[in-house]
Amino acid sequence: MNYVFVCKLMKFNFLSYFLLFATLSTSISYSQTAKGTITGIVKDTTGKPIEYTLVALKKGNKSNYTDENGKFILKNVPVGNIVIVIQGLGYIATEMTVEVKSGETTTISDIVLTEDVNQLEEVNIINSKNKFAKKETQSVARLPIKNLENPQVYNVVGKDLMMEQVVLERTDVYRNVPGGVPNYSAGGSQGLTMRGFSNTSGMLNGLNTSAVYPMNTAILERIEFIKGPSGTLFGGNRNTSFGGVYNYVTKKPYQNFGGEIGYVGGSFNFSRIAADVNTPLNKEKTALLRLNVAGQSEGSFQDQGFAKNYVFAPSFSYQVTDRLKFSVDIDITRSNYTMTTIAIPASSFSAITARNFKDLKLDYERSYANNDVDAEIGVNNIGVQIDYKISDQWKSETKFLSSVGYYKHLLWLTLNLLTDETANRVIRNQTPETFGNTEIQQNFTGDFKIGSIRNRMLIGVDYNKNYNELNRVVNLIYDKIDINQPLNDFNKEKIKDLSYQKGFAATTTETETYSLYISDVINFTPSLMAMLSLRVDRFSTKGTYYPATGIYGENEAYNQTSLAPKFGLVYQPVIDKVSIFANYMNGFVNLAPQEVSDKVFSKMDPQYGTQWEGGVKLDVIKNKLNATLSYYDIKVTNSTYKNAAGFTVQDGTQNSKGVDIELIANPVPGLNIVAGYAYNENRYTNASIALEGKSLAASPKNVANIWASYTLTGGKSKGLGFGVGGNYVGDSWFEQTNTFVLPSYTLLNAALFYDQPKYRISLKGNNLLDEQYWNATGMPQKPVNVLAGITFKF
Repeated sequence: MNYVFVCKLMKFNFLSYFLLFATLSTSISYSQTAKGTITGIVKDTTGKPIEYTLVALKKGNKSNYTDENGKFILKNVPVGNIVIVIQGLGYIATEMTVEVKSGETTTISDIVLTEDVNQLEEVNIINSKNKFAKKETQSVARLPIKNLENPQVYNVVGKDLMMEQVVLERTDVYRNVPGGVPNYSAGGSQGLTMRGFSNTSGMLNGLNTSAVYPMNTAILERIEFIKGPSGTLFGGNRNTSFGGVYNYVTKKPYQNFGGEIGYVGGSFNFSRIAADVNTPLNKEKTALLRLNVAGQSEGSFQDQGFAKNYVFAPSFSYQVTDRLKFSVDIDITRSNYTMTTIAIPASSFSAITARNFKDLKLDYERSYANNDVDAEIGVNNIGVQIDYKISDQWKSETKFLSSVGYYKHLLWLTLNLLTDETANRVIRNQTPETFGNTEIQQNFTGDFKIGSIRNRMLIGVDYNKNYNELNRVVNLIYDKIDINQPLNDFNKEKIKDLSYQKGFAATTTETETYSLYISDVINFTPSLMAMLSLRVDRFSTKGTYYPATGIYGENEAYNQTSLAPKFGLVYQPVIDKVSIFANYMNGFVNLAPQEVSDKVFSKMDPQYGTQWEGGVKLDVIKNKLNATLSYYDIKVTNSTYKNAAGFTVQDGTQNSKGVDIELIANPVPGLNIVAGYAYNENRYTNASIALEGKSLAASPKNVANIWASYTLTGGKSKGLGFGVGGNYVGDSWFEQTNTFVLPSYTLLNAALFYDQPKYRISLKGNNLLDEQYWNATGMPQKPVNVLAGITFKF
């Protein structure tokens, strides 16, 4: 841990301590009005007590959870007729009015919750003081287990934190993930690096999307970041990596009429309008509709550049019977943008004296392109889910997602640096292209006992079809420029002419994967449990089809079978408070046949990533402190590389190891803190001579994040708040030979907001230190900028 990093981390710690001190200094004494107590037992329709059910005052901040016997207690409740809300994971929320008398205990009998067959629906923790610690979700394990019961580490960034931070891009969400470093695919996807591995394709409600997805954050309820190789549940597709997988969970309908409409404007001509409207469609409130629409446009801090995004996303659900629920989610997204990336060919290193982006003579505010050279992309997603309660112990979940995308045109500019003064402007022209993914998944989940041992079991089958129809020209040199001089004309028509001169290459590929997986969480005792999981995948492809010749590529067709086991142990010395866990997890990547000797092609084994991890999770002080600490070691085997003769060898290895720390706290009323730190070291341990012992590109060792906010909880200024936070990302290498540095950076952000029942006003400042920094593709990032917004609620 270097000196610069320690100093910057101390700045973050000082900031959080300052906020805590300021809050304590201004704390308000509790009123001495009369109080009472409410207690009771929550059961399901069979009379079985329901543990870990939230019971909260509808108005106020008081809440508690039921114990293993379904019992709860709320102390120091104001006297009078009080409305409480009872809500549990997998159950329909209910409200009750209770008369509370001074100095007395009111006992409620017959609190019965009805099961909600949509078992992946989240629990909205109403009035939870620790509002950023909403981690209970069934999406991560596809089973009804709590965070402290799960031997896997995961982070959740929900709508509360996104709202406070005025999040308008997914990259802003990723900065709240311990160790998460945002990256960007010039094709239009945004993603991040976790545990040293990059991934720019996420899952959508647990299923695979198309290869590129320019998602708008307006449709998001939360994003779940599942750490480590996750092949057991999610397979070996391009949407996963050995560092983990992330799942976009979109907004779903609810039973009441409501919504909001808002506008945000800001620096660089940013403008966004968004609407979120929910309504029941019938008197019984069994048919529900929610519609999210948004449109945004932005210029650039550079002399050229723009980005536009539009989304139309309806979500419909219908509770057919008490046992059967049907839902449909649609989003239609369109995006139009410009991009310029930077590359340093290995042949140029001897001619370039700079070894750090800060030493390059490129003008930070110059795009070296213009708005005529852009990309236009569209993605249509249609998801269907059918939930059926087979019995009190077993449920069925059927899911389908069709994700189809296209480039109307994609003109991607890369500056290939030649010397300190010169560069080639190189174009990739993808016009037009189509790509897509179809997935059908069937899950059966059970919660039953064999003797005295509780089992929560998942049995699933999955079919995934992925295809793309490509039409592109790559490495098209437009011209050579002097980076300090006026530029030659740069236009779409000349690119078109040059592209036809060189010739487009059209290809079509299609892959199919059939999968079977099973997972069982076994409770040997209330404190000790184990997770045993296994997946088998059968991957098949005919290879690349070339329309010009009407044939498939030679030696490209192959079938491959992969196994992905997962084991986990959890011991809770204090049940629902402290969890000690360990896991062994596996992920895999399918590899096509390669040339292993002169004109001899051989099938490859799957590339595997296996992780050993151990740590502790905490949820203590009445949910005021939620924390995770873990150490992991990921070994990658069966990697391929070229030997000295230029043939493929499959004995490559790689090792990624490090520490993840997350802390989410609510030390005093109104003050909420989310912070994280990650250390990672990811190296090639057996590879080609050029790479062996080298670190992976864009994989910094030290990453830290913090966000702290304080909101007044009473008085005339109730709802007024402010937040401040920052991010530190350490040095990493820009390219795989570890010659050119992607420099470290520190971001400072702050927000001021006023939240009322009918409206919300926000002001946000980003990169207040006006730091110059670059992402993994060499794209300069925004300097200091400001956003202001107003939202009307109904």
